[in-house]
Amino acid sequence: MKSPDIVVSQEVAAPLKVVWESWADFEGIDKFHDDVRKTTILTQAIPRGVGAVRLCELADGKNEIEEQIVEWEPMRKLGVEFKRTSLPIAQAQADFLFEPLGTDQTRIKMRFSFTPKGLLLRFMKPAMKRKMQRGFEQLLLSNKRFLEAD
Repeated sequence: MKSPDIVVSQEVAAPLKVVWESWADFEGIDKFHDDVRKTTILTQAIPRGVGAVRLCELADGKNEIEEQIVEWEPMRKLGVEFKRTSLPIAQAQADFLFEPLGTDQTRIKMRFSFTPKGLLLRFMKPAMKRKMQRGFEQLLLSNKRFLEAD
């Protein structure tokens, strides 16, 4: 990944294995991500791991993101790249890093890099970054709430 545009992190009161499984379940992000209405695995032969592709239909009912796993280091790192999206983003990659902080505590760090579509939107990148950062903070917080509710 090139230098990340956005970095957010969250500590979760759950063991590393539990936190990892919530993200490794590539079709299951809609269980905790409020902005995703439905997720479908497009690579039935590869439901998880490098090469797995999912389609996320967003909660707004208008947009979708097709994502592919490009890095997979169990209980350490998950790298996801946008293959196609209706959002104004030409290219994007997210890396999720998992760090045990004890037997029942885990830190998730998300690094995200992106390129907006078109020249005009490139000028708006700082505003896009602020909005996306808030969204990613909410994503990690929703995962924390999902895991700590059990």
